[in-house]
Amino acid sequence: MPSYSADPRTLASIDGLDSWPERQLIDLRELQLPDRRCLVVSPVPLSDICLDAVLELLPAAQTRWLRGRLQCIALHDRSAQSLTEKLLARPQLLADLQRQLPPGSRLSAYAIGPAEERLAQHLQLCVDGTPHHLSHWGSKAGSAALFQEIGIPHPRTTALCRTLGELAEALEHLMLEHPGITGVVIKLNRMAGGRGNAPLPLDLGGWRQRSEGLRRAQLLRALEQLPMPLPHWREELQAEGAIAQEWIASRSPHSPSVQLWIDQQGSVALVSTHEQCLGGIHRQSFEGCRFPASHRYRSALIAAGLRVGEALAAKGCRGSVLIDWLATREGSAWTLWGMEINLRKGGTTHPFQLAATATGGQLNSETGELIGADGSGIVYEACDSWRLPKGKGLLPEQWLDAVIRRKLYFNRSRLSGCIPHRLGALSEHGLLGVTVIGRNRREASALIQQLQDVAASLQN
Repeated sequence: MPSYSADPRTLASIDGLDSWPERQLIDLRELQLPDRRCLVVSPVPLSDICLDAVLELLPAAQTRWLRGRLQCIALHDRSAQSLTEKLLARPQLLADLQRQLPPGSRLSAYAIGPAEERLAQHLQLCVDGTPHHLSHWGSKAGSAALFQEIGIPHPRTTALCRTLGELAEALEHLMLEHPGITGVVIKLNRMAGGRGNAPLPLDLGGWRQRSEGLRRAQLLRALEQLPMPLPHWREELQAEGAIAQEWIASRSPHSPSVQLWIDQQGSVALVSTHEQCLGGIHRQSFEGCRFPASHRYRSALIAAGLRVGEALAAKGCRGSVLIDWLATREGSAWTLWGMEINLRKGGTTHPFQLAATATGGQLNSETGELIGADGSGIVYEACDSWRLPKGKGLLPEQWLDAVIRRKLYFNRSRLSGCIPHRLGALSEHGLLGVTVIGRNRREASALIQQLQDVAASLQN
């Protein structure tokens, strides 16, 4: 159930939302086990080309054999509502599913919210994920509280606020108590993808020289003019709250992440580390990633990530955990700042699963390296929303044909090449997702350049 739960206005602002379920199709790797069946629910029909692009990656398995145990259900509903809510509103379909699903069936979801819990209860499904009543630990305020609790360096942060007046008061207290703070970011508590982050448009040095009354008035004016990417951010502030957080200044900041898995017994395992590529108007939005994270601080990153995972497991969190960090350097010393915890799947989840499945790779949990079936190291670069200059109107088949003819598609014998996803967003939105696998960083970067050349040469 690759559902993303959010305010319908937020969902409506995401280009190509209907293609997001394609990111979770890598879960079809379960079909390699002969006793497994997979049932995929999507808002619109998934094309054969999207399904085959994943199934053909599975080693030593014929696509026809896998297809026999795969069922796809499309709701034919493009409204701006979460996919799970759409399914819950169809009692006849739920009754059909209830008859089909045997005891012990599991729900694989992007995140576990109230709707997913209702669905799991109705269909008697087991769930791998953090119960919704613990979702606070995956919010902005909860992340800061956990980092504080276990002694992880993190930006100084206000308490959770639900009005501009509360934010102004909390900000004033924070900045007067810590005169070294030179910048502040406002973050909506439960907004993903950087859509709820915006820097405060205020010169804090000059602000501190003002009288008490002028200080509060200036803060309120700056908050009212906040350049938040989300148009309805004030309603989101009232509903879920927001925090203000110190801006960590650095000449060359890095944005690594750690992905963990917490099993039902509470054991924590490393899944991957990445360098995140951030963009958007404030350079706060996830656009892609590189695997693995830099060797300069990877060992420390893994250790810190496992500390956070153990603390979350002790609180009852389960399933996928993604932890975002900021890495800054003073001389030769690196500092890792805990920035955000996500108790869900994310933009780094499917690229790693794609690469590991396609290459037969195994993670070395001590070094964080992915070792291919032939014993060589594997690296990759991935982009979630690559906007092709001439992509609108281009059919997925045309894109794949151009890539295959230039021998850029993933080659199992070489363990390198590109794997596309979000093919369903190409023609309508000119968007594509892609994971480019190489034996080393130079090869992966060269493949990215060749793909860009292909994109520039295509005519829709």
